[in-house]
Amino acid sequence: MQDKQQQLLIIYTGGTIGMLPSAEGYRPSAGIQQLINSCLGEKLLAQLQPFHCLEFEQLIDSSNAQPRDWLQIALRISENYQKYAGFIILHGTDTMAYTAAALGHMLGKNTKPIIVTGSQIPMSQPRSDALSNLIDAASFARSAQISQVCLYFGGKLFAADNVTKAHSSQLCAFDSPNGQPLARANIALDFYQPQPESSLKKDKTQSGFQLQPLAHNAVAVLMLYPGISDAIIAAALLDKATKAVVMLSFGAGNLADCNRYLMQSLKEARSRGTVIVNMTQCYGGAVAQGAYAVGSTLNKLGVISAKSRTLEDVVTDLYINLDKYL
Repeated sequence: MQDKQQQLLIIYTGGTIGMLPSAEGYRPSAGIQQLINSCLGEKLLAQLQPFHCLEFEQLIDSSNAQPRDWLQIALRISENYQKYAGFIILHGTDTMAYTAAALGHMLGKNTKPIIVTGSQIPMSQPRSDALSNLIDAASFARSAQISQVCLYFGGKLFAADNVTKAHSSQLCAFDSPNGQPLARANIALDFYQPQPESSLKKDKTQSGFQLQPLAHNAVAVLMLYPGISDAIIAAALLDKATKAVVMLSFGAGNLADCNRYLMQSLKEARSRGTVIVNMTQCYGGAVAQGAYAVGSTLNKLGVISAKSRTLEDVVTDLYINLDKYL
């Protein structure tokens, strides 16, 4: 058993890790403390101790997770911040990277390990990856080398702002498209050099939470593709309720500048003060806005380059820190 000074708080939000079979398929089930106790056994439980569990009254499948749920997790951490050495958030995998990124933006001067994890196979089932993910997450949550929000999965620890779900069914389901993990769980915990932050990032030294009043249509994502219709462009760029648009462009940040409606809509949206972030559709690489003539046009319009950031990081940043871009 670990020293009492290293007690962890495990916050269970739902997701595959705690699901049990039902007539309709696997569903989130209450009682995570009992499930952990029964599945780990005495020896593994001793490695996890001391810990305490909190669980959402309404457990969620992570595909149903909303920005208000990010706030609820952040508030639970805030309420218990002085009581625990670190925190583990048990979460479904579908939107896990969004929640990790959001918590990274919301928790201003955090100096404690906050590890988001889960599993591809329920803890109660044979071959589950839940136990290894949970035990390893606890090891990182007690590490003196971690003082930030991270996502742990399949042997790898990722920075919250540089991780995405890369596979729907593999046990190593997450990856950093542009960089390596912060650490790996091998025989020992092997740490690597931290990755440099994107220059797009704003000041993250604020204390407390910076979650703005949320309107679910305040941030839009526009995927460009050959033959995109005017109606789809208008829905993303010209809706008056939309405050920010993440535009998923081609290659290094290019778009069809021969599409007059698209170019005019970008100009109109920017003239109204809509924040537009240009992000590549490619899995790896970065936006090099200005490398081609069309990029220079976007620069003149005040379109922001996402550089090599993930979609999850950009979207949650705009939800939480939108006022800094207006």
